Amino acid sequence: MLTLVSFLGKGRDDRAKGYRAARYRFDEREIRETPYFGLALAEYLKAERLILIGTASSMWDVLVENVIGDQADDDQRLALMDAVAHGAVDEGTLQRLEPLIARSIGRAVTPLVIGAAAEAAEQQVILARLAEHLAARERIVLDVTHGYRHLGMLALAATRYLARVRQVEIEAVYYGALEMTGPDGVTPVVRLDGLLHLQAWSEALAAFDSSGDFSRFAPLLAADGLEAALTEALPRAWQRLNLTNVRDAAIALRPLVERLRTPLGGVSELFRARLRLALSWVEGKDLAEQQRRLALQALQRGDLLRASLFGFESFLSRATLDAGGDPLRYEDKAQAETAFKEGNIDAELPESERATYWLLKNVRNACAHGTPPTCRPHLELVQNPERLATTLEATLNRLTNP
Repeated sequence: MLTLVSFLGKGRDDRAKGYRAARYRFDEREIRETPYFGLALAEYLKAERLILIGTASSMWDVLVENVIGDQADDDQRLALMDAVAHGAVDEGTLQRLEPLIARSIGRAVTPLVIGAAAEAAEQQVILARLAEHLAARERIVLDVTHGYRHLGMLALAATRYLARVRQVEIEAVYYGALEMTGPDGVTPVVRLDGLLHLQAWSEALAAFDSSGDFSRFAPLLAADGLEAALTEALPRAWQRLNLTNVRDAAIALRPLVERLRTPLGGVSELFRARLRLALSWVEGKDLAEQQRRLALQALQRGDLLRASLFGFESFLSRATLDAGGDPLRYEDKAQAETAFKEGNIDAELPESERATYWLLKNVRNACAHGTPPTCRPHLELVQNPERLATTLEATLNRLTNP
């Protein structure tokens, strides 16, 4: 079901007549003249339901007069006019007129009376009340043409809140730009969908910064026209990386990383540089360097488990490669590791490859298994997360960086 959520203001032009009629251009072929943009938009979109939001002093009376006219009895009309004049409209009064309004506009209507939303608590109430009237997976379009100006910002915040809390699908945000009326008397209809896309990108980046999950960029890139072969590589590569299959993840992402050297379409272009940075580990010369870069990324987001895991694997991969072996071949990797197992350390952390091996191995084991290291310096290290992060970063930066 498609539901339009629209705001109703006070009618700045004429208290008796309401908004000034305008000729709104919805597309190249369709122009509709109306003082109430929301009603025309509902018709244009063929919305099945209209949620009309206004304050206790919005021009409910003028709207009702224009929509249902004499269908309401005199007592109802006079009572509504008096309530508007005194800023005392309530939903009970509007609900009694609901069937008449719905019949006149040809779709279900839900009137909501809200406060001025001047304070955070009142704004939260509005969001919660709106959520109560929406069902999961309901398709929503927002109209921010009328009403207080700050309600447009509230509506924008509502799009993400509703998408998360009610799992509704926000399809578009419309604005009838009366102040942009041209010499021909036609008013453009502006779509603000780009703002929704911008918010979605920001959320995806926040998710990446906290988890490393780059798969959420896929639908955003697809929405801006990037070819499916490239966008589909993101979730596929993320699945492989979750299995620490760095090589295959990098192979899957390499064409996308190459494509990111050139501009993207739409809002995605604003985030191209950030996305290139997120996937820069793919450009590592070999597996060891890719693992090292992944370890540093994990460290930056506070993921000590992944940082220690990829860090240790990077060390072993480098040792295997230096010995002429294949780090993805168990026998080669085990042979390279044997040399480092032939010794241990007692107290200090000397600058040597063997010390680096045992540091990374003990920290990896402690993070992966929850067992404290038997080596006292390493035990003290894992008991101090800040010092551990600093030490890991310095250690990773000392590893060979082709």
